Amino acid sequence: MHQKYLVATIVAFSLLRVVDAQAGNSASVLQFGTTNNSFISQSGGTNNSATTMQFGAANTATTLQTGSLLTVNSSVIGQGGTTATASNMALLGQAGGSNSSLIGQIGANNAAAVGQLGILNGSTILQQTP
Repeated sequence: MHQKYLVATIVAFSLLRVVDAQAGNSASVLQFGTTNNSFISQSGGTNNSATTMQFGAANTATTLQTGSLLTVNSSVIGQGGTTATASNMALLGQAGGSNSSLIGQIGANNAAAVGQLGILNGSTILQQTP
C-alpha cells in the first residue's frame, strides 16, 4: 500500500517537473520618449505572452513568438504618437498552435505587418490618424 503512494507521489512530482520545464514566457514593455524601439523574442513550450506600449514621435516594435503545436502565443502592441507627424511601425511574427494578436496605432504614419503560422490564428489591426 505504501509503495503505491510512493509511486503515485513520484509520478506526480515528475509531471510537475515536466510542466515546469515547459513553462511559458511573459514580457511587458512600456516606453515614453521621442524615439522608442522594442524587440521581443519568445520561444516557449506552453504559452508566450507579450505586451508593448509606446508613446513617442517615432515608435518601432517587433515581436517574435515561436513554439510547438501546443503553444499559445498572444501579443498586444499599442503605439501612440505624441506629435502631429508621429510615425508608428509594428512587426509581429507568431508560430504555434494558437496565435492571437492585437495592434493599435495612433499617428500620422502607421504601418503594421503580421505573420502567423498555426492551427488557430486571429489578428486585429486598428489604425487611426489624429
